[in-house]
Amino acid sequence: MKKIILIIGLILPAISFAKVPNCSNQFMNDALRQMQYAGIVDMGNLDPSKTKVTLLASEKKKNTNTTIKKQYIYTQVYHFVFYDDDGNSYQAITKNDAVEANENDIYDSCSAGLGVVYFVSKTVE
Repeated sequence: MKKIILIIGLILPAISFAKVPNCSNQFMNDALRQMQYAGIVDMGNLDPSKTKVTLLASEKKKNTNTTIKKQYIYTQVYHFVFYDDDGNSYQAITKNDAVEANENDIYDSCSAGLGVVYFVSKTVE
C-alpha cells in the first residue's frame, strides 16, 4: 500500500503541472530598458554572463482578451539580478502576462500586454 501511495505521489505532480511559457528573455530586456531609461544602469557596462533569473510565480488564467487567440494566459513574476563590470548588482522584479507561442507563429513573442517593472535595489561592491 505504501508503494502505491509513493508511486501516485511521484506521478501525479508531473501530470498536473502545465507547461508554462518561458518568457524570461523578453521580460529581462523590458526590465533593462526601463532601468536604462530611468538612468539606473548602463546596459553597455553589464555582464550578461552573470545575470540571474528566477521565475517566482506563474498563474494560468482563462483568457478574456479577444485580440489574443489563446485559451489561457499566464501571469508571470520574475526576479532578475544584473551585475556590471565593477561588481555592482541591480535587482528588478517584473510582472507580465504571457502566452505560449506555437511553432507556426510568425512572431516569437510571449507578451500578452504591458508589464510592470519594479526596481528593487542596487548593491555597490
